[in-house]
Amino acid sequence: MAQGILAFFVVSNIYIYLKLRAGFAPGAWNLFYLFAAAVFMFLPFASRMGIFRSTRVGEVVFVLSFTWLAIVGLACLGFFIMDMVALVARGMDALLGTPFEARLFAPRKAVPFTLVVILAVTLYSFYEAWNVRRVDVALELAMSEGAKPLRIAFVTDVHLGGLYTLRRLERVMTIVRDAKPDIFMIGGDLVDGDMNGRDREAELLRSGGAKYGAFAVMGNHDFYSGAKQAVSFMEYAGLTVLRDERIEVAGLVIVGLDDPAKMGRGFTAQTMSETMSGEVDFSRGSGSALILLKHRPHVIPETEGKFDLQLSGHTHGGQIWPFSYVASVVNKSVQGLSKHGDSLVYVSNGTGFWGPPMRFLSPPEVTVIDIFPKSSR
Repeated sequence: MAQGILAFFVVSNIYIYLKLRAGFAPGAWNLFYLFAAAVFMFLPFASRMGIFRSTRVGEVVFVLSFTWLAIVGLACLGFFIMDMVALVARGMDALLGTPFEARLFAPRKAVPFTLVVILAVTLYSFYEAWNVRRVDVALELAMSEGAKPLRIAFVTDVHLGGLYTLRRLERVMTIVRDAKPDIFMIGGDLVDGDMNGRDREAELLRSGGAKYGAFAVMGNHDFYSGAKQAVSFMEYAGLTVLRDERIEVAGLVIVGLDDPAKMGRGFTAQTMSETMSGEVDFSRGSGSALILLKHRPHVIPETEGKFDLQLSGHTHGGQIWPFSYVASVVNKSVQGLSKHGDSLVYVSNGTGFWGPPMRFLSPPEVTVIDIFPKSSR
């Protein structure tokens, strides 16, 4: 993967440099751009080699490097679209004898305009990543007789660490508190870095105010950050961590599964199912609806038909368009509600970000799910 990222860095930066050189006269910007590109290509590898001994510094370096990578990706996309439009204009000129390309798409005109658009998209992406929204979902599930409607506040993919600030988490938990949930659920990847000294974050997570408690499962980044410290932090924050186990709460059965990353980074599609110990009890008890809390939206064959609603994250909704199309190749469900046989699967866009603190056409969300017994509406 590292070689692929490096190759993308090199090729894309050369492409952008050539576009800028075609659009602007030579000047000090040449050396500045080449210097910046070299530094940001070096930083992630320096961090990996342990040059930055401080864990927090390493996290920040990682985020800054991937922010540059995201901006470079958006710039490449912008200049590619510019080149395609210019190519169409050139074809029109050849067929119709018009001067469109020279007048409108000459590099000295098109490159500055495209750069302004790229800058606007980049700035909006930072804003969108900050602007967490509330998404309301109403569902009818077959619940036990006499069951009352329940409200779940669902948060996933917070990725605490790096540049995910306390103010961002305050914004998230304000939405959770204002929803007055009966149950608070976290669908994995809460932790993504060193959690020492994160007392204020833990205190905020305790403030959800859910009537029947708060529950969480382990995502892949929770394991990457160290399962022991992740579980310790979650429990310190008042969360009940469900690790391939079930619990009955307020007329619901909640089953929480570990992410397959607990098998190690080299897990395969086959080991997806192996995270199921075979001992997890999926019985509904006295007719209660069963909610499966699981980080990845993949539906494990062993669970088919055994749950009413699966709550997942992991995809970030693609985080930055057009990478949502890449996410859809890997995951059948990328965002929103879908049906899988007789069961429902809801995939959240996630609340935080991974890598760059940016989102584009995939806003972060706190999902508020109102569950009604089928017979009551």
